[in-house]
Amino acid sequence: MKALASLQAAVAVPVRRATTTLIVRDGPGNLEVLMVRRSLQARFMPGSYVFPGGAVDPADQLPAAPDLCDEDAAALDMRLGRVLRLPDGADAHALAGLRECFEECGLWLGAAASEQRPAAAWAALRRQLNGGATLAAIAAGADLVLRTSCLRPWARWVTPLGAPRRFDTVFVVAPAPAGQQAEVDAGETTALAWVDPEQVLQPDSDVPLEFATRAVLQSLRPFAAAGSQAMLSHAEGLRDLAPVHPRLDIGADGSVRRVVMPGDAGYDNAGPAQP
Repeated sequence: MKALASLQAAVAVPVRRATTTLIVRDGPGNLEVLMVRRSLQARFMPGSYVFPGGAVDPADQLPAAPDLCDEDAAALDMRLGRVLRLPDGADAHALAGLRECFEECGLWLGAAASEQRPAAAWAALRRQLNGGATLAAIAAGADLVLRTSCLRPWARWVTPLGAPRRFDTVFVVAPAPAGQQAEVDAGETTALAWVDPEQVLQPDSDVPLEFATRAVLQSLRPFAAAGSQAMLSHAEGLRDLAPVHPRLDIGADGSVRRVVMPGDAGYDNAGPAQP
């Protein structure tokens, strides 16, 4: 990747809000997290394995009918917004997290036992979403609830200045819903897998990972043996997560040599000069 040539060009790149969800479960040995492989034709991170997620859409809003969501905006902001230091509240991020998971891997997060459906019924609802229906409209029509309370805060990363596309990404964690089968959408994503973070981070692993994805996988390692409930409990207890602002170490030819993290040597001088 080449960084943008000038500070003016770098600053002009809009920073889009996004949500990424770590869906976790207990595997045969260690904690497992769901990952999807992005299409080779994708504009952003083609071919990489990532967690389900994407940019916040204008339709990602809490529904007007209060019984369609299991918590209100104030509760969401207390649990997620304040912890993640979100300037615009947490409701759009939370709805984007639920929507992207259903869109990319067919999982309706937080579904109660009474809300479970046969696989064919979930697939039909997913087709409605892909056809342009909002998640709130689908919930209302199918007697489902948008259970944002299943999302716990985990991290917040902001794409470095100088990158051609930038995101302010919230990472949340949620338990895998019982009785549902994850399936790719065969559009944005072409494969999916429940992965053991310990295994996928080994030097001989052939799973293609981007920098931030690898770093977030590293953060799961302390919970590998303890399991998903330990991770979820830890996330529930988090109270203040400062956003992570990596920077780019740019060579003389404009190419990115490495990503520099806060605290690393050379961080203060890396990337385009901060405005």
